[in-house]
Amino acid sequence: MFEGPLGEIPEGFLIAMWKTFREEPIPSIRDFVRDASREGQAVHIGTDSQQAGRLTRFVTVVVILTPRRGGRVAYVRESVRRIASLRERLLREVWRSVSLGIELEAVVPGELTVHIDANPVVTHKSSAHVQELVGLVVGQGFKAAIKPEAWAATHCADRVVRGLVGVA
Repeated sequence: MFEGPLGEIPEGFLIAMWKTFREEPIPSIRDFVRDASREGQAVHIGTDSQQAGRLTRFVTVVVILTPRRGGRVAYVRESVRRIASLRERLLREVWRSVSLGIELEAVVPGELTVHIDANPVVTHKSSAHVQELVGLVVGQGFKAAIKPEAWAATHCADRVVRGLVGVA
């Protein structure tokens, strides 16, 4: 484990358990991203979480889009002890994405965007944390996307964390 500003991130986060949506294992997420974004494609990173009993389950996705040719998606799952605080859970989601972005930015020739699973509309509880979450992303030099533009977190990662993709 290594310590980030918002808690521990597993040491093997970059190398272990990454898979495609077709459940194909990815030996190295760094190589996967480097190869898939070689021509300057945009890279999108997002994390979503779900409470499940005594656990909080996180899924982080990396999406590389090639205009007019589709895209590539990789994901990794992690479970930790249940996080009761919405703010802490959102911060940990964003920090997982930012940490991965920091590790991958050297191999990404194009733009790297971190997608945040928070809604700016005040009727949503996550709206109280949007400014702080965006600040965390932008402060690390990345472009931030929030709902409804944060599709990597709100759709791709959400599908995996809810068990609609890659049931293991």
